Amino acid sequence: MFCFGIVPFFLLAGGSKGDLDTLKVENGTYSFTINGQLSLQLEGLATFENSIEEDKFGNSMNKLLLNFTSGDHVKMQNLEFIIASKIKKHHGVPVGVHKIKNLDRLLNKFSGVYGFADLGSISELPFFIKSGDIIITEYYSDHVDGRLEVQLENANGESLNVKGFFNADIKV
Repeated sequence: MFCFGIVPFFLLAGGSKGDLDTLKVENGTYSFTINGQLSLQLEGLATFENSIEEDKFGNSMNKLLLNFTSGDHVKMQNLEFIIASKIKKHHGVPVGVHKIKNLDRLLNKFSGVYGFADLGSISELPFFIKSGDIIITEYYSDHVDGRLEVQLENANGESLNVKGFFNADIKV
């Protein structure tokens, strides 16, 4: 008899935690939370371009360019991330976690994630990606879905933490 009172309690208590990993945004948009010297929510248009590039040594790389813009022409906010990966059996950047690598050399033969943010309303200096992950959850020819959690830093050492979700449409 005691079990009938306790079991439903445990089932209800172990329910959904409201995990943000499953949050979705509208097609062609993004939603990012930025924390640092000031906190703000950025939302806007998300697009992507995919290409295959060959370096001077003949190495082919898949290159995914994610572009996030918001605001009007007066207060334009722009974030861009490039994910480069060696060509595997399938075309395009693979679904999964893409870790940020420290760039201590030129971008020749670069495989990893590179990014920057031009956030004119926060700083006159651009921010560059320092650490974090970009997770691609879906990759199709016409859209890329995912989330990111990255740290950006500018030349003055000011840092921003960016976390959020995107559903990018192909750039036409």
